[in-house]
Amino acid sequence: MEILGGIVVLVMPVKFVSLLFGQSIDFGGINITRLFALAIISLGIAAWESSSDVPMSNPRKALCIYNIAVGLLLISIGINEEIIGILLWPGVLFHLALGLPMLLGLRY
Repeated sequence: MEILGGIVVLVMPVKFVSLLFGQSIDFGGINITRLFALAIISLGIAAWESSSDVPMSNPRKALCIYNIAVGLLLISIGINEEIIGILLWPGVLFHLALGLPMLLGLRY
């Protein structure tokens, strides 16, 4: 349910916030809501893997997915938005620097 809910929030952040809080959000709030959605999806992946009969092959899988997805989302925001903050590109580098080495480590 966490994964499905996170996908819904990722695709329809304005509708989700409207239904949950009865409020509208601007594009800054949309981006924060999408970051929240990626965290929820990663949490769902971690919970799903830990509840299966087969132990998680690598406990860093959910964190790896989260960091790479956030890095890609931030790149998309940086390319498509007119107003970006000073920490956006360092945030991209930080998340990709954490996620990509983990991705390579998942193969072993």
